[in-house]
Amino acid sequence: MLLKKLHTLTLKSFLPPFISTLFISVFLFFLVTIVITYLDEFIGKGLNTLDLIKLFSYAWISLIPQCIPLAVLLASIMSFGNLAENYELAAMKSSGLSLFSIIKPVFVFIIILAGMTFLFNNFILPVVHLKFQSLLYDIRQKKPTVNIKEGIFYNKIDNFSLRVGKKSANKDTLKDIFIYDHSAHQGNNVQMYAKTGKLTTTADTSALVLILQNGNRYEEVINQSGLPSNKKPLSQLNFKQLQVNIELVDFKLKRTDENQFKGHEEMMNIWQIDSVVDSTSRFVNKRLFELERQSKLFFYGRISNFINNNSKIKTISIKQFYDSLSTADYVRSIENAMNIARSGASYIDAAELNVNSEKQSIDQLNVEWHKKIVVCFACIILFFVGAPLGAIIKKGGLGLPVVVAVFFFLAYFILTEAFTSLAYEGNIPVWQAMWTPLVIFLPISMFLTYKAAKDSAIFDVTVYYLWIAKLFKNKKLA
Repeated sequence: MLLKKLHTLTLKSFLPPFISTLFISVFLFFLVTIVITYLDEFIGKGLNTLDLIKLFSYAWISLIPQCIPLAVLLASIMSFGNLAENYELAAMKSSGLSLFSIIKPVFVFIIILAGMTFLFNNFILPVVHLKFQSLLYDIRQKKPTVNIKEGIFYNKIDNFSLRVGKKSANKDTLKDIFIYDHSAHQGNNVQMYAKTGKLTTTADTSALVLILQNGNRYEEVINQSGLPSNKKPLSQLNFKQLQVNIELVDFKLKRTDENQFKGHEEMMNIWQIDSVVDSTSRFVNKRLFELERQSKLFFYGRISNFINNNSKIKTISIKQFYDSLSTADYVRSIENAMNIARSGASYIDAAELNVNSEKQSIDQLNVEWHKKIVVCFACIILFFVGAPLGAIIKKGGLGLPVVVAVFFFLAYFILTEAFTSLAYEGNIPVWQAMWTPLVIFLPISMFLTYKAAKDSAIFDVTVYYLWIAKLFKNKKLA
């Protein structure tokens, strides 16, 4: 019963900082990678609030797996540092419990968390990425909202050109309005002028509504039968109030079919990635086989067959053969040889570019495949970095633990990004690049766990101060 209460205490000390640090880290990543990066894509486009909420929700959810290792590292340092600072960890050890027994309930939670992270990465995250990328693409394609400036013709609305002399303070009342209607595609055959007017939009923002007051409408009737070509009738309308509806179809957010984005590696689970990698690898092998066959049958084969079929070349050397040709035949043969060489070089270059592009695509797919699994093991290894560190430094809260955690996470993040770049460039195998950072951190976690189990004071400045003082004292005595 007592052991159960201690395990509950340990777990309760870990969960609150884990949840809070996960929320804070996702929020910070969200600000840096989404809001700041894509802010220019949202400004001035009159986006629907619901569309923005959807986009930000998808982005927020997609960042959770990236932040879980950081949250585990921070929470483990803070929770076990707090237990050590309040001598609760020492009390547990004095009762006969080892460090491994103390951290066991949290370790079981981390194992479950790692499994849930894999399920999330494999089944939920591809769908979230698909919806986020498709919605972001549609927002990027959306035209900015109508912004009519005073005294300048606005021509960004299809088939219309508008000019406003002056706008009121609240921007809805206009003065000295000129409208040229080109919807008939016959020039400025419809023109409207008004002294004042009001500007609104329909409820679904599908049309711009202009209520014109005290003005004139002129329409030049074109292709009127029975009249000379140089004479065109003019229709004039004087009005006190006239409503003009201008469609804003191009200014609305048009949704693209999500199936067009499913080929990206972020939108696939590991089995789909395996299938695409397998089919792409077969295509690359087939392309290389065709290149080899083409080289043998066409480039090299044409030369060897020509030599074998020409009895004159069999009896004399190639140099003697060319010397026996006339100037015109010699020039023609050289030109033919150059054309064959250029054709072969172009074919090989095109094949090489195609093969390299497909290999790069395979590397990107494999990187995403390993990412879905690596992050799960990162949670476990970083936990065995954070928990021993907290027990050793014996400090809780948001001071030293946060600094140490950020240092270790930055080291892990930089290593991951560096090796991922090497994998994209094809310098090292993908599996080696993705797992090397964890291989580097594994001995660090084992060393720190061992030191914490032995109650080492490697972060106690006093120990090093006494050791240095003792060293200088021995030198003086010598």
